[in-house]
Amino acid sequence: MIACVALIARTNQPLLLRCYADEAEHIRFHYVCHCSIDAFEEREQTLRVGGGAPKGTDMFLGLIMSMVEYKVMGYLTCTGVRVVVVLDDSDTKDDAVIRSFCARLHGLYADAVSNPFYVAGQEVTSKKLDEELSIMVRQWNNDSFVSR
Repeated sequence: MIACVALIARTNQPLLLRCYADEAEHIRFHYVCHCSIDAFEEREQTLRVGGGAPKGTDMFLGLIMSMVEYKVMGYLTCTGVRVVVVLDDSDTKDDAVIRSFCARLHGLYADAVSNPFYVAGQEVTSKKLDEELSIMVRQWNNDSFVSR
C-alpha cells in the first residue's frame, strides 16, 4: 500500500506531498521525506565523482530507507527532482513495478511544470496531476496497477 508520495526539488523544498495513510501521520511522512534527501544527495555525489550516469540508465534508486512499518523508495529525475514513494512494509511489488509507477509520476510532473504559468520551484498545483496520481495510488492499493 502506498502511504505517501512526494516530489522534492533539487533545493530540498517539497514540490508535492500527498499522504494516503492516516491524516495524523502527515507530519511524520513530511519528516520521512525530508530524511530521504540524504540518500539522494549521497547518490548524486557518487554520480558527480564517477562522471555521471551511464547513457540509457534511469535513476531509480530502489529502497533508500527502511523503517519499522514503511519502506521508502527513491527515483531521481534528470533535472534533480527527487521522487519519494513511501510504501507499507508489507507491500511485495517488485522494483520493476515501482520503477514504472515513479516514471509515470515523473511524466505527470513534467506535464504539470510545462504549463507556462507554473513558476519554477513553487509547489505543484495541478488538478490533472492530482487526479491522475489519486487514480494511480488507488490502483496500486487495490493491486490493479499495471506497469507500462
